[in-house]
Amino acid sequence: MLSISPTVVFALSVTLSYPLAKAGDSTYLSIFCRVYGICLTLWALYNFILYPNVFSPLRHLPTVDGKSWWSRQSLRLLVEPRGVPQSDWVENVPHQRHGLVRYRTILNEERLLVAAPEALAEVLTTKSYHFQKPQSIVTGLKPIAGVGILLAEGDQHKQQRKTLLPAFAYRHIKDLYGLMWDISSHAVTTLSEVIVTTPKVGKQPYTMDIMQWASKATLDIIFVGGMGQSVDSVRNEDSNYMNLRRIYKTVFSQSSQDLILFVLRVWILPNWLMPYVPLKRNMVIQRESKTLRDICRQLIRQKKRDLESELADKREKDILTVALNYGGFTEDELVEQLLTFLAAGHETTATALTWAVYVLSKNPEMQAKVRDEVRTHLPSPSSPSKNPEELATVIDNNMPYLHAICLEVLRYFAPVPITFREAAVDTSINGAPIPAGTQLVICPRATNHDVSLWGDDARVFNPDRYLSQPKRAQVDPLEENGHSESPNKNAGTRSNYATLTFLHGPRSCIGQSFSKAELAILLATLVGRFEFALVDESLRDETKFKLRGGATNRPAHGLHVKVALVEGW
Repeated sequence: MLSISPTVVFALSVTLSYPLAKAGDSTYLSIFCRVYGICLTLWALYNFILYPNVFSPLRHLPTVDGKSWWSRQSLRLLVEPRGVPQSDWVENVPHQRHGLVRYRTILNEERLLVAAPEALAEVLTTKSYHFQKPQSIVTGLKPIAGVGILLAEGDQHKQQRKTLLPAFAYRHIKDLYGLMWDISSHAVTTLSEVIVTTPKVGKQPYTMDIMQWASKATLDIIFVGGMGQSVDSVRNEDSNYMNLRRIYKTVFSQSSQDLILFVLRVWILPNWLMPYVPLKRNMVIQRESKTLRDICRQLIRQKKRDLESELADKREKDILTVALNYGGFTEDELVEQLLTFLAAGHETTATALTWAVYVLSKNPEMQAKVRDEVRTHLPSPSSPSKNPEELATVIDNNMPYLHAICLEVLRYFAPVPITFREAAVDTSINGAPIPAGTQLVICPRATNHDVSLWGDDARVFNPDRYLSQPKRAQVDPLEENGHSESPNKNAGTRSNYATLTFLHGPRSCIGQSFSKAELAILLATLVGRFEFALVDESLRDETKFKLRGGATNRPAHGLHVKVALVEGW
């Protein structure tokens, strides 16, 4: 017997109400409400009590204990930072046989945490198209993130990835290093001017919210590297495209109505009805969705006009130009891809940069080491920039400590700590039968902090792990390419699946090379020019942070740091 979806309950109620309304004196609406109420009650009894305890084929898997019969692990999941409970379960619930941990949320809803490399390899690589994003999540994300490569499934996803791969290939991304360097240099030069011209009160240092600055800087790089458009949001608060920051700040912020919409989307209403729910939060999202699509459409049409001009440089390196020259997308499809690129690539890198500045602010010796390396190998932001190819070679090959810091930030502070999948068909994971509809959880934070994969210091920020020779390095039979990565990049772990920041396989982040380059260049220019220290020393204990809800683990109140110019670069 299988779990029943709310869409089936809704459809059944609609069907049953017609003959009952014809046979009686009541209106169809009143009959439907009563029938729907009865069906929902029976559905809840079966789905939340009988199915998980009596019929579920997952009930024999290792399960997290829950004291309350109806809330189970919901309180932990609501109160603790995203990924922290799952990290605890990976460490403390034995899962050697199948690599899966079962836990239950509110009203006994079952979820499977994919915990071991062998299980992750099947879900992410060998059977990746058996597992899709849950429709409730797609419905919630698509107004803002678009139905681009992030949310597309099956053959549609395969075709989109094939078409977009040339634009995101490393050989193309390295051509963007020069653009990224110029934008980063401009951003730190602007910040230098602000620091110098801001009146000082006594000996008080200049302070700023680095998260706000990072959001602006990454938006500038996304626009120039992604679309060939200069925004200059770091300097110009009145930029035409600053409306985008306002929109993303609005839609990614938490609202008291988000929980209501989530409950409606997951348990009560079919997905196609969700856009019409008359809640203020829902109407704001639908309105901003239209605005975002209009902006993306304008960008695409302007780029087409530029490329058709006789004066156009057909060799422009931005990703939109490459995609247009390559072909394969209609205008509507390109709109969805731009939405995905902006939503997925903007705040994630800004979040990673924020945590990088945080960890260097509380570890001045690490900060000084990065600064020495940057100043040794890279030109000052005020100097003429290097050739893009030469710049890429220097950054990628001659700056091991900068990369060690960036890799450890991406491991330790995974910007997206958790993601979800749903079995689209009856399948199996590492020998365990998985019925269609099973909810899966992939938790980069938990896997990235797994002691069995990373050793005893898994939950310690230690960039040196990427510099020392590995103790456990060996060929991993689960890797897609059939051989181990560079030992330093793999940090000596036994599997590529020990790091899930960008996932793996056909559904891995297509923009990871862009994101890694962006993070390294922004951090290099920042630390090369400035010295950072925490305003609130109590935040040296990272558990003191209140994290904002949503897709990324960002500090809810930003990250306020002291900033001082360091002469000589």
